Amino acid sequence: MRLVELSVTNFRSLGDVQGIPIHKQTILTGHNDCGKTATLDAIAFLLGERAIEDSDISDFAATEPVRAALPSKEGGEQRTVTVEGRFVLTPAEKRSLSVRDSLQVRRRHVEGEGSRLEWLTDVPRNPTLRDIPGQKLPELRDLASKLGIRLGKDQPNQKASWVEALEAHAAGTEMVTDWVGAPETVATALPQLLYFKGDAAESPEAVMRSILTAKLREYTLREETRRKISDLEEEFTALLKDDVVRVQKLVEERCALDAFTVDPGVQFRPAVHGLSLTAAAPGQRAVSLTAAGSGRSRRVSLALWEASQELLSEHVEDGVGGVIIAYDEPDTHLDYDHQRRIMEMIKVSAAAAQSTVIVATHSLNLIDGVDIQDIVHLSSRDGRAYVQSLGAEDDDEETRRFMSNMALSLGFRNSVLLHERCFVGVEGPTEYAALPILFKRAFGYPMQSAGIALWNCQGNDGALSFAKFLKEHKRTVVFLVDADTIRDKQKQFNITHLNKQGFTEADCLFLGDPNELEDVFGDNQWADTMNALWPRKDAEQWTAQDVAALRLEGKFSKSLHSTLRQFSEDAPSKKENMVIELARRLRQPDDVPPALVRVFQDAIKMARNAGLTYWPEGG
Repeated sequence: MRLVELSVTNFRSLGDVQGIPIHKQTILTGHNDCGKTATLDAIAFLLGERAIEDSDISDFAATEPVRAALPSKEGGEQRTVTVEGRFVLTPAEKRSLSVRDSLQVRRRHVEGEGSRLEWLTDVPRNPTLRDIPGQKLPELRDLASKLGIRLGKDQPNQKASWVEALEAHAAGTEMVTDWVGAPETVATALPQLLYFKGDAAESPEAVMRSILTAKLREYTLREETRRKISDLEEEFTALLKDDVVRVQKLVEERCALDAFTVDPGVQFRPAVHGLSLTAAAPGQRAVSLTAAGSGRSRRVSLALWEASQELLSEHVEDGVGGVIIAYDEPDTHLDYDHQRRIMEMIKVSAAAAQSTVIVATHSLNLIDGVDIQDIVHLSSRDGRAYVQSLGAEDDDEETRRFMSNMALSLGFRNSVLLHERCFVGVEGPTEYAALPILFKRAFGYPMQSAGIALWNCQGNDGALSFAKFLKEHKRTVVFLVDADTIRDKQKQFNITHLNKQGFTEADCLFLGDPNELEDVFGDNQWADTMNALWPRKDAEQWTAQDVAALRLEGKFSKSLHSTLRQFSEDAPSKKENMVIELARRLRQPDDVPPALVRVFQDAIKMARNAGLTYWPEGG
């Protein structure tokens, strides 16, 4: 079971936040007090790993947006915290829970009444027939009497028998979809949570205890172990039977009651409580980590985090269960090299089939290490948190707007926030508009995610001066230009202009086969786009042969545009628009010309080599 979406109501600053996307690896960013930790704690509450305190409950009235966590007014409506998750299931879980592809589960805390796990499922329209196992034995008998239901001859007069009879009756009544108490099978199938807080780097014991407790609970999901635990629960319930009878009689006598019922439920949930860690440096005796220095504790904690990915990201038996590994400011107390190790560790953990990694951080190293679409940005206004994320279909303009919002929130310029590894200058608006579309189509993610900052040089010396400034400040700068740029003296970025600013031909990536960007696209691609967008006046079809002939008439792009203006009433007014429109029509990665893909790969390699790399042990 894997969490893919989260919604939270009335929990701290998360007044009403709906549809937070949770990917295999998710980075939560934003300024302090914007709801990052609250989001992780909300997940912990959903999974039953933490309780709600009165200070967690918040009210956000429509006319009073300022946060107020005040006691409920006498006679007023009880305040409720709701955390809802949507989970996708493995085939084994679908069979076990008898549900379709996804499952919606929520945990609600009603002030003064406690918390309850619920799931959205098909239930009887009659409310009295819902949550039958959760009712007491006298309630079950009374309900059965009202419905005229009796036990079978072979059924003993006990709770399990009445539950079986009433559920059989309920299955034959009219059903609706609604929220009801979740059965134990749903609670058991929820992912395990391994929650590392930033200050846990100072406490290896806390880290180790969390790892082993999560692993213990994972073992309880095994069929053989579940049977043993169930047998133990039944055995101890039976052992309590005589004690329960004595208590019932005593209360009935002391309180003059006709009947008093006690129906205990026994549940075993293993946890590691006591733990002692020692470490011995080369040539020294072992000492407790509590007596070791903070530096050693931090290194041990980091090593434990790395070990957890192997222990808790393994395949869960029968495809049931899963693990969510949450890090709250994992970069706290760690230098840049160790932060990069954490990023590598996060990627490995998230790659496992049944694992999800969620990280709340300010660290540019961690933010830069994931696809931009895996970042969830949190901001706050008047104490209320808001969520902004980037969808897979967002265009380059939306990507930039999203990045700008993050920059404002964290107090950085866009370039500093993104920590761009490679600045790529292009000659004009055609390349600036078309290349991001083509890059994302080829690789499935935006240029920014690869650490590439594309900027429009607009064919002037001022752009070269800016490029020189970046290079002098130890930034990697290259130019992505048409293949005829160097030899064409009319081009702004010919070799003479580049030399004046300290650049050479080696600082360029060249487009064109043989001359310019338009050349790299195939004849069939151009003919298809022309027929779709710029049909001929005579109603004839453009053919690949028509396009091929234009390549023999001097500069291809100029000949193509002139031909379109001559024979099509819908011809683009500017030559620059041709490539942009063609790029938008491409659908598959293979549609991007190989020559262009190779140029992109060169840019990615430059960005990777220019940026931060994984720091190996002993390196």
